[in-house]
Amino acid sequence: MGILNLFLENNQTMAEQKLIFPQNFDIKLIVTAEIPHEETKRNISQALSESKTVHSFVNIRSSGKGHYLSYCYNIDIESKEHLIKTYALLRKIPGLKFAL
Repeated sequence: MGILNLFLENNQTMAEQKLIFPQNFDIKLIVTAEIPHEETKRNISQALSESKTVHSFVNIRSSGKGHYLSYCYNIDIESKEHLIKTYALLRKIPGLKFAL
């Protein structure tokens, strides 16, 4: 289930579905393992702080072959605009492959 599915109201057609805010959820960021994990944690925290997103670090996991690291953070999102701004800032993180 994708993040947006977590926000969708029940009993609506796809065209009628709306996001419900505020929301608290875990976000997973997949980053190449070439970048030191402390640097990546700092970059993620800086992007979340810049977007004024309340956040807390949850964990880091390595991919099976060790090429990627998955960073999980718990975040509070207040509006659709806040969500868009937060993802835009996260996309600038060096080595980022996915933000889920």
